[in-house]
Amino acid sequence: MTKAGRTIMRGASASVAGLGARLGARLVFLVIAGQLYGAELFGAYALAVAAIELAVALGGLGMKKLLFQHLDERGERPADHVLADALLLVTLASCALAGGLMLILALLPEGWISANTAWALFAIAPMILGQALIDVLLAATRWRHLIRYEVAARSIVEPYAAVAAAAAAWYAGYGTSGLLIAYWAGTLAALGFAFAGARHCFSPFALGAWRIEAGRLGAMLRGALANTATDGLSGLFLRLDLYLVGILLGERTAGIYTMARQLAQPIRQVRQGFDGLLTPLVARTLHQDGPEQAARAIASATRLILALQLPMVVAMCAVGGPLLFWLGPEFVPGLLAAILLGCAETVQGAYGIGDLMFVYRKPRLGLQVYGAIVGLALIAGYALTSSYGIDGAAAAVLITYVVRAWLRRAVLRASLGVGVPIHHSLGPIVAATAGAAAALLAPFAWPVALAAGLIVYAALLFAWLRLAGETLALEGFSAE
Repeated sequence: MTKAGRTIMRGASASVAGLGARLGARLVFLVIAGQLYGAELFGAYALAVAAIELAVALGGLGMKKLLFQHLDERGERPADHVLADALLLVTLASCALAGGLMLILALLPEGWISANTAWALFAIAPMILGQALIDVLLAATRWRHLIRYEVAARSIVEPYAAVAAAAAAWYAGYGTSGLLIAYWAGTLAALGFAFAGARHCFSPFALGAWRIEAGRLGAMLRGALANTATDGLSGLFLRLDLYLVGILLGERTAGIYTMARQLAQPIRQVRQGFDGLLTPLVARTLHQDGPEQAARAIASATRLILALQLPMVVAMCAVGGPLLFWLGPEFVPGLLAAILLGCAETVQGAYGIGDLMFVYRKPRLGLQVYGAIVGLALIAGYALTSSYGIDGAAAAVLITYVVRAWLRRAVLRASLGVGVPIHHSLGPIVAATAGAAAALLAPFAWPVALAAGLIVYAALLFAWLRLAGETLALEGFSAE
């Protein structure tokens, strides 16, 4: 494994450790949300957070990715001045979005949005700024190849502060606003920690000589427009299924569907664990070695991430039902949706790394791809959700993620001349299919089904690696 590969793996290992801590907090939060607040309030909270996250994607101006490029190409300019420029732009954009959203909600005729969802949106809208700043500050720490700040902020500080606040708010009598208080608490705690981490990474954080230069900020803003629009479409795409469930099926059903989405969330976080250092190293590899070498490096990361995500889908087939029942019997109808969403997260998590090629080489082309996929997601989501409820919504997500992966591959091959054979990642997929079948068909209690599924997966995966002479090592990245 190359030096860059070892760097990514060290960062990913730290992120996986953080993932374990975050899973504990998420599980406790879901228990509190499911058993104390119930599906209806949890649904309203989930719909509001989904809208806020979309606004964060727009208010962040793509800086959690573009900041690496600005810092690498800064010349003699101090790095902390580049960071200050990015923070100022993001602050202005996020404040405009938060203020506009709150004004719209205040003027919106009664009955256009459910009262629970409208209040939740209004209450947490100011945290658009908080979440966007967290993204930029943590990206700055990752540029220094220090992943521990992101792990601690996102996996420990934010979720555990939210858990503590949610429980305290319930027992203090804030039964309808407790989850919103928790969102504020988690965001502010993570923001403070991220700021402290960025100051340490950029020490001395000397801004005495920094000046606001309209021309420089304008150039950064213009350069961010295409990627911001792409991030906005991506954010809409990632949450469109939940919006449709909320609109078509109501808050309570949205709560059940959100619980299913939460079961699939750890699969996405496996990929996010790699993003901390994978993103800046893809940017560096593209800059130094060109798109063909970057494509080979991305392909090695894709196969490794697939191999790590797929056993989680197998495990969901075995334990998803009992886990949903434990969170609350009203959430059990979300089992099939959870499995389908887990499969979708695997497709997007592994193959979505190719989006970085668009970010750094063809941002407008990436925007066009997103636009086409969002259109497909809207059509498929509306049709399948209307006909089959939350199972249809989850199936629409899986279909659109598969089409998106295929379209991304085709466009990159046509525009940049890069591509990887389909069989490159076939082994993990076949092994996981057999493992999931073993878990679902096992005629015993869930511990036996879980063991059977994982044993079948591991045996077939290692047999494929040995017979095909393949490896799961990360290769081809430029570290310097």
